[in-house]
Amino acid sequence: MRKIEIFCLIWSLFVLVGCAATPQENVKYTADLNILTEEYAPLSFMENGKITGQVTEVVRDLLKRTGTDKDIQLVTWEEGYKAVLTKPNVVLFSMAMTPERKDRLQWVGPVACLDTNLYARKGSGIEIGTLEEAKKVKKIATATEYYTEQALKKEGFTNLESCANEEIAVRKLLNGEVELFPSSNTVMPALLKTVGATMDDVENVFTMSTDLLYIAFSKGTSPALIARWQEKLDEMKRDGTFKKIYKKWLPDETAPGIIQLMTEEYPPVTFMKDGKASGFVTDIVRKIIARQDIPDNIRLTSWKNAYNMTLVNPNVVLFSIEKTEKRENLFQWVGPVGQNSAIFYAKKGSGIRINSLEEAKKIGAIATTTDWFTEQYLKSKGFTNLVSSPLPETAVKQLMNGEVQLSIFTDITIPEIVKNAGYTMDDLEPVFTVSNTYFYIAMSLGTPPEMVKKWQSVLDELKMDGTFEKIYRSYIPNTDMNNLLKK
Repeated sequence: MRKIEIFCLIWSLFVLVGCAATPQENVKYTADLNILTEEYAPLSFMENGKITGQVTEVVRDLLKRTGTDKDIQLVTWEEGYKAVLTKPNVVLFSMAMTPERKDRLQWVGPVACLDTNLYARKGSGIEIGTLEEAKKVKKIATATEYYTEQALKKEGFTNLESCANEEIAVRKLLNGEVELFPSSNTVMPALLKTVGATMDDVENVFTMSTDLLYIAFSKGTSPALIARWQEKLDEMKRDGTFKKIYKKWLPDETAPGIIQLMTEEYPPVTFMKDGKASGFVTDIVRKIIARQDIPDNIRLTSWKNAYNMTLVNPNVVLFSIEKTEKRENLFQWVGPVGQNSAIFYAKKGSGIRINSLEEAKKIGAIATTTDWFTEQYLKSKGFTNLVSSPLPETAVKQLMNGEVQLSIFTDITIPEIVKNAGYTMDDLEPVFTVSNTYFYIAMSLGTPPEMVKKWQSVLDELKMDGTFEKIYRSYIPNTDMNNLLKK
């Protein structure tokens, strides 16, 4: 009898402990969250007395999957942003992850991908080739504390007219009170509709950036809860629910996957052909993702934009990129996927002869392309005679016009660049080889190491079974690949 009593006592304690643990475990995943969003159609907005929109539908699905019984509240951006920065268990969507915000919040996503453009009134005649040129217009309307305003301020813009919200800003654009207004390709149509206008009333004059939007959680929120939400979002992407919601609201846009694939216009390595990203490294990346059943969501954008996205956001893949000393610890690396030589070129018949980098430092001016590894390399070597331009074609034109004495390009990309600039290779001559290097696929630091290892493993398989060499030679037939295939 005594044994039975002891057994019952132990069992009772076990049950009590179990009952006490269950709510605690549940709290980890279903905290008393305060879920906020703003009026930002088509991502989140009020319609017929109910909050709806693309990201709103995603969040509601996540609430069900995580067992969270909470309502979504519509607030002003300023109110929501202040709350998520200062209070625990606050959720705010949708938000771009910027360097300034990254460590101040916790993130689940991405839940949307958008292009931020500078819009002008239709027929304005405004032409913008770079952000620097946009600094010369009289006024640009922005919405207070929006990431677009923050981004322009960071770039040194002093011609901004800050407005309480985007509706006021777009009205100023349409009324001719300002010359430009930054907005996204997903938001602008709905925004114009609210003021009785359409996309026919404006025109995109420059694409500033491509941004990933997230669900932001305050720092005081349980990391276990954050992980749970991310797990369920990834589950939505795998089972097709996320894509279905995205297509409903944004039929012409590509839904962001679990990982994002970014590249630039850099023929023959990567380039746009017939509306689709192409090039020999692009084809190699497609083979890598096909063997892992990863969706093909390759996006082609400016180099600066793709580079910055990979620096800031987790699970972003950038290709291709030179592995320099400056970049070594900024990314995780897969490769190499190519090889090239950086060369100083002069105008044909110039008579310029260069035998060392020190001699090149004495040249009047050398044209470089902004943020390319060739420019970074020369800067690291102490060059002070560089003339930087965002477009590589500009460096060719500057050389041919006599504005500079040398330009630096790689041997595999220069033929297309020269052609696009309106010249031929007969108009230039190589005068000095600066470096011989390999280039790689870069993966952001927030990407799981096991994913990086898997990519490297699949690339190694492509090299061993002959697929890699077949693709490479289809673009560059006469090249020595022995060292590349061994690495």
